[in-house]
Amino acid sequence: MEYATFSNPKLVAILVPAILLLAGALAKKLVRASGWMWQDFYLGIEFTLAALSSGLVYIFDLVKVIATKAPGADVRDKLSYTALFLCVTFFLFLYVLGVHQDWEKAPDATPKRIRLGFVANFVGGGLLAAFILLIKGTA
Repeated sequence: MEYATFSNPKLVAILVPAILLLAGALAKKLVRASGWMWQDFYLGIEFTLAALSSGLVYIFDLVKVIATKAPGADVRDKLSYTALFLCVTFFLFLYVLGVHQDWEKAPDATPKRIRLGFVANFVGGGLLAAFILLIKGTA
């Protein structure tokens, strides 16, 4: 693959959450030291926290630009969008926690797998992708 392929923000927005999902699942399996289980892939909480931390770190990057008074660096809109992103992410984090609280102890069945393995992961992975595409952008 060429380097230009990895500069495509849409590809990066898909690959980063996918790689994190696989790495997180492998880490859970290795720590538990047993075979693969569905709970290894329930990473909605971790994804949402990763998106939240990305937004917070980006705020500090923007503040650094303001502090250095870089010429032509108008970051007011970026700060506003990042603050909005953080608010939405925080409430979605609470939602994902609620889903996990309701379904984590349920018997291993299809509804549990759908809610924890797909819905919660989609919310968290979607937030990471949104941060990459909409907030951080390509600049």
